Order: sequence, then structure tokens, then C-alpha cells
Amino acid sequence: MMHFAARKREYKDWTEERRRRLLGKLVSAIRKAQAIPIGSVVMLRGPDALSEAVQRNYRDAHFIAFQPLTFNIAVAANMMDPMGQGPGPGPVTMVYADHPEHSHGLASTKKLWDAMREHNRLVALVMQSHVSETPKDCTPLQAADLWAYELGHHFERIRPEGKPPRWAFREFVKMGLNYSFTHNFITYHGASGVNGIGQMACVQHWQETSLYQPGFIPRIPPGAAGLVGELALAKLLQSRPQATR
Repeated sequence: MMHFAARKREYKDWTEERRRRLLGKLVSAIRKAQAIPIGSVVMLRGPDALSEAVQRNYRDAHFIAFQPLTFNIAVAANMMDPMGQGPGPGPVTMVYADHPEHSHGLASTKKLWDAMREHNRLVALVMQSHVSETPKDCTPLQAADLWAYELGHHFERIRPEGKPPRWAFREFVKMGLNYSFTHNFITYHGASGVNGIGQMACVQHWQETSLYQPGFIPRIPPGAAGLVGELALAKLLQSRPQATR
């Protein structure tokens, strides 16, 4: 996908019309497959990046992104097949792109996946098996590669600069952002901590990461405005110095 976007190698002589035609066919095929895009963004550069102290405490951003991504895949699969009633897939095989530095050894995504399945009973029933493949041998990973490129480009370039979202990204949003499902469409790790876009973020944080511009969107439940005011007042009173006698 990087070569396609940068017009390199076999794509260097392609016209813009030819590129758009291929991109349209690829996105259409993903849509027809009824795919549910799910993303996990970890900001390492720019004004909203994780602090250096936080970045030092993590081995690799890949593992930060992996956990909420896997959790939300499992929740989405369960929402497609609630209580085994259909019509969704039920327990799913989760296929991840093979990366030698992440996929093998004692500290690997497979070990982390096994630990999540063992200790999180909420999603364990949906986590059938873990498979490590290459995009060359697994067509769905090629679709995931396209989604990953659009997701990364949007949060690294488009969103911070306030540019209009790309057509392909908007199409992925239509496929993935579903508030009737309880998972997060995108989990976002930034300077302010962990938030997201989707029903889970609305319930847990009463706000969502803004999808198209920096910042957050309030999602305060109806009737809770008074409670928010009371909590803010209590926090203010706690921060004031206490008089001593």
C-alpha cells in the first residue's frame, strides 16, 4: 500500500485516474465482504503524542495498539453473533500480519493474545484461535493493510492539519462506526491518555476523540449535566488549600 500511495515501483507510471479506479474496486470489494474495520492509533509524533516518559515505559507501540484492537475485534464479533443466535460468525480466528520482531519469541503478540484469552472471560468465548500470516498469502490482510494505511495517514497528516478526509477513509468510517455495537471503532492513545471513537468511549469517558479534527466531543448522557456540574465543583473544592488551626 505504501508503494501505491507514494507512486513507487510498479505504480510509478500510473495515471491518477487508474489509481482511483483501482482504489474504488478495492474498497468496493471490502464493503461487499461486510468487513468491520477496527483501529488502534498510538500517537508517537506531533503535538498530541504520548509523552517521552510514557513511551519509555512501553516496549513497543505495536503492543500498545494490539491489546485494545484484539479486544474490540472480539466484542464486535460477539455483537454480530449475540449469545450464539446468529447471524454473525461467533468464535473467530484472528489473523495478524507476521512481523519477526513482534510475532515470535517469549515476548510476542501470540503470548499476549493467549494471556488475553485466558484472563478476560468476557471476550475469551469469541477468541477461537490466533494465526500469523503474510499479506502475500492472506487476502484479508491486504484489505487490512489498506485500512491501516488510511487510518495512519488520517491521524498523522489529515486530522492534525484540519484537511478534508480522504474518500477511502470516509468509506471505512461508514463500514466501521456503528453505535449499536458496544466496542470502539477506533481506540486512540494520545497525550491526554486513552480514549476512542464508539459506544465504549461514550459510556466510559462521556466523550469521544474527535474523528476529523484535534480534540474531543462531549457525550454527556441526557439528565447527567447536573451531576457533571456537581463533580466539577467537588473537584474544585478538593483542590483548594485547607485552612489549619
